[in-house]
Amino acid sequence: MTDLAIDVGGTKTLVAVFEDDSVKPSEVDRFPTDPYAGLENFITRLSKVCAKYVDPSNVRYWGLCTAGAVDVSTGRLIWSPNLGWKDVNLYERLSQLFGNQGIVENDCNAAAYGEWSARPGIDSLVYVTVSTGIGMGIVSSGRIIRGSHGAAGEIGHTTVLPDGPECTCGRRGCLQAIAGGRGLSSQVERLLGKRLSTEEIIDLAREGEPEYVEIVVKGAMFLGRFLANMIDALDPAVLVIGGSLGKNPHYRKLVVDFFAKFYYILPDKTVVIEPPSAEPDPGIIGVLQLSRSMGVRKNEKSDKIFSS
Repeated sequence: MTDLAIDVGGTKTLVAVFEDDSVKPSEVDRFPTDPYAGLENFITRLSKVCAKYVDPSNVRYWGLCTAGAVDVSTGRLIWSPNLGWKDVNLYERLSQLFGNQGIVENDCNAAAYGEWSARPGIDSLVYVTVSTGIGMGIVSSGRIIRGSHGAAGEIGHTTVLPDGPECTCGRRGCLQAIAGGRGLSSQVERLLGKRLSTEEIIDLAREGEPEYVEIVVKGAMFLGRFLANMIDALDPAVLVIGGSLGKNPHYRKLVVDFFAKFYYILPDKTVVIEPPSAEPDPGIIGVLQLSRSMGVRKNEKSDKIFSS
């Protein structure tokens, strides 16, 4: 039998196919998410990509994780500012393609679970993705912490600079509008009149171009300080920083250096900061493991689904 795992990001979507009970994919593919082309367009393209590797009738379990607040009991995407999708029952749409043995989960929650499952013996872990946007997933004693409305960990939309840059959620001064990939690009376009990729911006900052250094260092400072405050509050054993921007060596070092500056040190209090280890993608491995553990538990409450 075949299991299918899908990670829908703001920029790209990753599809992985797993045979039997393996955690190593037999097939991996990526395609542009292009969310503003609309949900129907995305579902059509997703279906075509998956059809290259799996017979839909042969899918045992499937899992999809995506940016935004998700009601896991129904598979409904409540709101994703990064995608521009609101009140979409993704479980219903995917079950029409692959059957009803599936799950829809927030991408950072899935990634946190994937990273936690890859580290036997770790009690608590926080995963932060720094990519197009910024998000966080929390696992404690094997349980995902979702909050009352499925929105725990939405740190990208936490206001850190009142009257700061406009965010995709419509507010100003959100963390990801200052420190995320789309936020950095938007600031460069607004302040310097140039349209550059995040990678190009980081490279120019690394080379010492003053205007880019200012924007990048400011973003890293806000993110490092915010993460130090969050880790002080949650006190996990491990902090994993992932995402395309979070794995960029220059930006990552800046963030970690600022984290160390603001982290509250007590005797015997430490947190291990690590890069992602779950391959090919933490969200993929997490949603794969969650879908396998849940089977067909549609419409059960999340606190029952994930009881240990």
